[in-house]
Amino acid sequence: MTTDERLIIRLSNQEQQSLVDLYDRYSQLLWKISYRAVADDAICEQILRQVFQDVWARPHDFNIGKKLSILLVECCQSKIRLLTMQKSS
Repeated sequence: MTTDERLIIRLSNQEQQSLVDLYDRYSQLLWKISYRAVADDAICEQILRQVFQDVWARPHDFNIGKKLSILLVECCQSKIRLLTMQKSS
């Protein structure tokens, strides 16, 4: 079992430390992706907060046979697109 698989199981069990561990493992990657898209610290923080809230609220959505890192990046990109659409409206 991989570290990511264990993280998802722990998240499913609502272990708070698992969210901290997930954040420590992936926040830098997601920050870089967000910052390249929006170049605004406050917005990047908002995007990351939303991504990690989604994982905490629905860990089963992040356990669908893809690598966790890919699912997190996809979620982050989705938040960026949504934010971009809202700004252009």
